[in-house]
Amino acid sequence: MRLVLVALILGALGCSSSLASRPEDPGDTGPEPSNEEPSVPERASCTGLSEGPGTHEWTVSHAGRARTYRVHVPPGYDATRPTPTVVAFHGFGSNPEQLEVQTGLSTLADTEGFLVVYPRGLSAQEISGGTSPPRDNTRGWNAGACCGTAQMSNIDDVGFVDALLADLDTRVCVDPRRTFATGFSNGGFFSYRLACERAGRFAAVAPVSGMSPLNGCRPSRPVPVLHIHGTADTVILYEGGNNIPFGRAYPSAEDSVRSQAERNGCGGAVVETYRQGDSTCSAFTGCSPENATASLCTVRGGGHTWPGSPVSAGNPTQDLNATLEAWRFFQTRPRP
Repeated sequence: MRLVLVALILGALGCSSSLASRPEDPGDTGPEPSNEEPSVPERASCTGLSEGPGTHEWTVSHAGRARTYRVHVPPGYDATRPTPTVVAFHGFGSNPEQLEVQTGLSTLADTEGFLVVYPRGLSAQEISGGTSPPRDNTRGWNAGACCGTAQMSNIDDVGFVDALLADLDTRVCVDPRRTFATGFSNGGFFSYRLACERAGRFAAVAPVSGMSPLNGCRPSRPVPVLHIHGTADTVILYEGGNNIPFGRAYPSAEDSVRSQAERNGCGGAVVETYRQGDSTCSAFTGCSPENATASLCTVRGGGHTWPGSPVSAGNPTQDLNATLEAWRFFQTRPRP
């Protein structure tokens, strides 16, 4: 019976029910930094880059593995001009193709003129030394508290992101001051981790249904955060918990945002910034710098879904478009 219950929980995350033994846990001290932050390139223009519009699949070597990522380049892209870039991390048991459809990010990118990068997490088979199809349902990220084999095996996914961005810089003209991260569920947890450990590269993050580390977050600069979450999410609980199989305890959505506000020195009032139907957003203000706000969008009765998604699974609210709100948030928050 216990195996069945765990399988059901994993299934809700879109995961495999294969169960691996967890290595000894050194304690819930939060994720350890992969290494020192790499230097961030500064550029006013690019030369010698020929990749054009369309969707590309690229591979980079990291830690002895071939790691892949998907990139959507919008029409009208100019290979000589630094272009805003959104890096989007799929949930546990999902993949880049599913996230691309779930979020509609590529469609918005075509209108707004930004690049979208969809990294692919490792599967349990790949971690153990085998191979697996692109849509293997055990894929995930080592986000500290979550999820699966990547977290249990302490995979250096932060280092993979470093390698990915370095490779990406040789292919397309990325604007280093306007590089952002978002993600769903396990991917949301991981975008919070990047805000802690790669604040020098990611200007702002927008996690959906993913929490911040309980502790151990020491960003090199204030990072604006837009957190989006449903109150009836039964997979990643709005009020926090420790219900993730083989995962660690995680804070509530409100505590995640409050902690980020404290890190960003936000001493002003909490103000409402959005209200429509079942959805409201509020922001901590008086931050340093002023635009380093920590904001929480709450969907009352919302489940484990991407708000505004064109995909009907889970009946996502249409009162809030998480993709559009994240992009609006990012546009006014370049890295200093």
